[in-house]
Amino acid sequence: MASLIRIIRHRAFPAIAIALYWLALYALGGLRGDHFAMGGLVLLVSYTGPIVRRVRPVVMPFVLTGMIYDSQRFYSDYIRGPVHVTQPYDFDKYFLGIPTATGILTPNEYWQLHTHAALDFITGFAYLTFFAIFILQSAYYYFWMGRPDAPDGERVRRMASRMTWAFFWLNMIGYSTYYWYAAAPPWYVALHGLGPAKMDVMASAAGCLRFDELLGTHFFTGMYGRAADVFGAIPSLHVSYPFLAMIYSFRFRSLRIFSVIFYALMCFSAVYLNHHYVLDIIWGSSYAALCAWAAERFFGEGRSGRHESVG
Repeated sequence: MASLIRIIRHRAFPAIAIALYWLALYALGGLRGDHFAMGGLVLLVSYTGPIVRRVRPVVMPFVLTGMIYDSQRFYSDYIRGPVHVTQPYDFDKYFLGIPTATGILTPNEYWQLHTHAALDFITGFAYLTFFAIFILQSAYYYFWMGRPDAPDGERVRRMASRMTWAFFWLNMIGYSTYYWYAAAPPWYVALHGLGPAKMDVMASAAGCLRFDELLGTHFFTGMYGRAADVFGAIPSLHVSYPFLAMIYSFRFRSLRIFSVIFYALMCFSAVYLNHHYVLDIIWGSSYAALCAWAAERFFGEGRSGRHESVG
């Protein structure tokens, strides 16, 4: 009987959880079509056959991350600590300041005076696709390198699953930092100065607007119009994801050159597009390294702290 109850509870839990998720969003007045899509995806991988359920270890971390990110718009203003406006700016200016004829500039301020259409396109494209590229890279490791007929396929899939769960915990740590060390992004300082934070400010696409203007699109306008938190500059998750992917590219011994180049591009893009200070990049990269280490240390086959690699 106890076994039957456990089975029923296990099978019923996804449906109950998603129903409660939809009801909560409806009660808060924030239920949208994409919420049905996310919930439906959870139900799909939970209740369909073994072939579809096989993708659950690599899909669920992304879906859960999306749900939690979206939920922040309902409670962020109630749990956020003091917003740090001057400290990140002063860090970059003191340690990385660039001497110019008009004085010492932060790297962000310098590059806003040296924009170019080609850089707008390259950095904007990188900023637009960084999340999709991480998903595709994870899928490549899990589905291609970890295919059943591949050498060590099962071990590769387990490692790829740890990569995606490292991504999930990277986001959880990053989101929590938004509240215990809320920080204004450089575009905010450029628009509103270094005075006390203005809490009614809307998110801005900053330098990404140049990409939209160049192509006549509205990608970033729509994206940042739905941003969950204006004062979540630290850490830079735009940089964290490529750094996490780069770490695993060396463990899988695949896509290493691409991963290194894309990480370097994202570091430059975050500064050039005026979304992050260099401090944010260092902070975000450190979080990614920590989560990658923890995933292998505590959930790897050996659990010995020694990093595994394929081959």
